[in-house]
Amino acid sequence: MKLFCFGLLISFSSLFLKGINSERLHEQIYSSIEGSAACFRRLNGTHQAGCSSSFNGAVGVVHMVRDISHAQWVVYNATAGPYMPVVSTSVFNIVIELLLEEPSNIAGILVFHNATARPSSFSHELKCPNEYYNTKESKCPSSNGLVWNEIGTGLLRRDIPYPIFYLPNSKIDVINQIEQCFERFNLDLNNQKGNPLCSLQLNSFMYAAVNTVTCLRRSASSDILTATKVCDPLGDYNVYYSLFPRSKETEPKTKPVTLVTARIDTASLFDGVAPGAASSVIGLVGLITTASVLSKMIPVNDSNLYDNNVLFTLFNGESYDYIGSQRVAYDISQESWPPLLPLNSEQIPLHVELGQIGGSLKLFKNNSWPMYAYAPYTDLPAQITEFLAKFSNYLNEVNMTVTPKFTMNLPPSSVHSFRRILKNATESAKLSELLLVDHGDTFTNKYYESVLDDEENIGYVYHNISIGSDGTFVSTEALLANGTMKAYEAQVKLARLATALARTLYQEVTGKPYSGNVSASAHMVDEVLYCFLSSQACRVLAAADYGAGSAGAGPPERPAPLYVGVAAAASPAALYAGHALALLTGDHLTANKTECDVLDKPGYTYYWLRGWNLTGVCIQTTMNFSAAVSPAFIISDYDMTSGVYSSWTESVWQAMWARVFVSAGGGGARAAGAAGAVVTLLAALLTWRLQKDPAMFTLADRPASSATGILGTVNC
Repeated sequence: MKLFCFGLLISFSSLFLKGINSERLHEQIYSSIEGSAACFRRLNGTHQAGCSSSFNGAVGVVHMVRDISHAQWVVYNATAGPYMPVVSTSVFNIVIELLLEEPSNIAGILVFHNATARPSSFSHELKCPNEYYNTKESKCPSSNGLVWNEIGTGLLRRDIPYPIFYLPNSKIDVINQIEQCFERFNLDLNNQKGNPLCSLQLNSFMYAAVNTVTCLRRSASSDILTATKVCDPLGDYNVYYSLFPRSKETEPKTKPVTLVTARIDTASLFDGVAPGAASSVIGLVGLITTASVLSKMIPVNDSNLYDNNVLFTLFNGESYDYIGSQRVAYDISQESWPPLLPLNSEQIPLHVELGQIGGSLKLFKNNSWPMYAYAPYTDLPAQITEFLAKFSNYLNEVNMTVTPKFTMNLPPSSVHSFRRILKNATESAKLSELLLVDHGDTFTNKYYESVLDDEENIGYVYHNISIGSDGTFVSTEALLANGTMKAYEAQVKLARLATALARTLYQEVTGKPYSGNVSASAHMVDEVLYCFLSSQACRVLAAADYGAGSAGAGPPERPAPLYVGVAAAASPAALYAGHALALLTGDHLTANKTECDVLDKPGYTYYWLRGWNLTGVCIQTTMNFSAAVSPAFIISDYDMTSGVYSSWTESVWQAMWARVFVSAGGGGARAAGAAGAVVTLLAALLTWRLQKDPAMFTLADRPASSATGILGTVNC
């Protein structure tokens, strides 16, 4: 009996140890891939776009695709599939159509970027971005067959039948390991079937499907067996700042405003990787710099001297059918924006949009940077001609030019939202509009809305110059004089553009030319660009952060993703932009935190930020935030298929991960199957024999228990 108990103990111990060993074996078999980004699913009123895996992930055999012939082999000749092509960005555009046309043997794709082999173009946006939400007069393709984004693949808006993951250049060592695995196990293409093979598993299961209407209906379902939410509307916050405070107390009679706008967001195929250097960051930083310069040219205390104001606004969600600008235009039509002192369309005589202005920065190796001014008029309003004349003069002072383009065919921009929603005011030119870009009939940005629209695309190199303890920046002239910067660098060009625009706006407000010496600092531009292109752990954002001496790990050493995200969870980009505006344009008061928290002067907002010395400072500013959520989600019973307002949503997902492993060759499975068959046969024979002659297995009679009627027990 003791022998029996010992056997039980050994059995349980072996099972426990087997569990531990199986965990260790799992770790040895599977190698997680860290730092990857997945393609994910978004939906609008009519269809779904993006990627999803099955619930348990997609598994495929690794195949290194170095040219089109390798992709053709996977599609037409491979026998051990499905396969997981591993493709560099330099080859991806060449092979992706083939891999999408014949998806039956494809489990997914792993894309990687090798900085030594940068493709000449890489854009997965449509050739005609936001085509269905542009004005009817804007034709793309145009009458001469030209499109704005001529190298666009449209992959960002397509329904992709399998997962796609991305690894940046910083993870090239992971790709090297996968390539070594491929060469060890998969290189013999003619004898792959039945052998151990290097494989990948990608998991990016998306809960939403079909379209926005369907996913919102499923999210509203009370069925306890399903997820309570499967998608969220895209959205975030817009940022606005006025030169002078705007409130009923400070403006008994509302002053007309010149509206100056740019966009915050950009997009890419992959989650968390949307750098947007040329697409949005140059315009975003250009607006912040212009506002900073103008605030120093005209002190806020001089507001009573002038009858005009300037309202700077950063829109969010423009990549997805102009979410932010649609919301502002809609709210203006309802006379509910800005909330403190709402405007109507007739109180905005001029709207100037800083559009896509970064694509040509590397094309000119001198201080030249040609601008184009699109105005959708045949009979030019006076506001447009006068503004362009002033702006052109100030640009000429810094050896830059602007070329007017008077046409109804406008590039993708927020101007379309105003012309569609505030049609009467814009067509009558009561609200005149002007769009500044750096391209003519087609984009100069060859990486529009992609993971490669990064600092290299605009030729940006950070100079890392110290900022004064009071926030003083080195002037552009001093940097050029001592050779720290060159006239052809992006920082210098953007500083000069911001100076020219600020001086033009100064003349719009005051009615007289600017004669002072305030100008934009390329040093400040350098620092703000670094924050949005390279690292959130930068000097400007550290100074613009909430609180003083706050504990914690701090922001990461990587750029903030500029994708708009979902309305249910604010993204950092708008917060960063707003706080940077407040820091660089607001008044720094001597009040302590307690005093700052109770300040409430009409027309102002108060923020307790860390400040340049990181000990805390009270900022008095006119900067504020407003909702950047499409009107489609606030209008009762709105028809999501109508195409009037943006209807984009984003699917909910649980986790995204990738791992590499060596799959079994099949020999072990066959042996296990054979062993199982033998054991089953033996069990059947034993059962048959037991039924035929049970006496063979009967134990000898045992003496009766001394405790009659009571079961005998085993004492281990």
